[in-house]
Amino acid sequence: MERCESPHAATLPNDRGILLTADEVLTSWGRTGKWLRMEHWDVLPDVVSIGRRFGNGFPVTCVAVREPYTESFEKISASSSYGGNPMACAAALASTEVIEEENLLDHAMELGDHCLKILNEMKQRHPIIGDVRCKGGLMGIELVKDRETKEPFNKAGEFVYQHAFRNGLTWIPAGHILRMSPPIVMDLDTAAKGSEIIEEAIGAAEKELT
Repeated sequence: MERCESPHAATLPNDRGILLTADEVLTSWGRTGKWLRMEHWDVLPDVVSIGRRFGNGFPVTCVAVREPYTESFEKISASSSYGGNPMACAAALASTEVIEEENLLDHAMELGDHCLKILNEMKQRHPIIGDVRCKGGLMGIELVKDRETKEPFNKAGEFVYQHAFRNGLTWIPAGHILRMSPPIVMDLDTAAKGSEIIEEAIGAAEKELT
């Protein structure tokens, strides 16, 4: 795990002898602007799962462990998707090198800051937006019927997804949460255009459903 350890990372207090395992399949390898999402909180997990972002979409994953626990892995039958496949390893290495060479971690953070500002401004204009969240290229808009009760507005979520899709924006439905994970190579102008499509869809949902 030498390549993904943050210089500021620290293990959690181990007073209770708890092994910390992090599922970083959706959040690792640059998605949030860090190699691992948990680095945002200066936390280094003991065991971490890394998904296909590892190979830029190539079907390769891995499970990484800290040095004190490597012996345990030698005693069990551990495996991962395409584990040991030379082409998969080459894809993962090439992807990692590009992220480093093109400073894509920094760009992901810039993208996140840019979009968070847009999302907060959007929240001020639309009462069905209960909350907005953003870490690098992982973002979310929570749609609610009431900001005080935070009651989920699932119907609005479905409406917004479908309306935005018809206008050229594709994403994965997640109930009342508008989950967004743009590629970390996306330029700021394209991100702003996508935000405009989303906001137009939210405005249409408010007119139709409230």
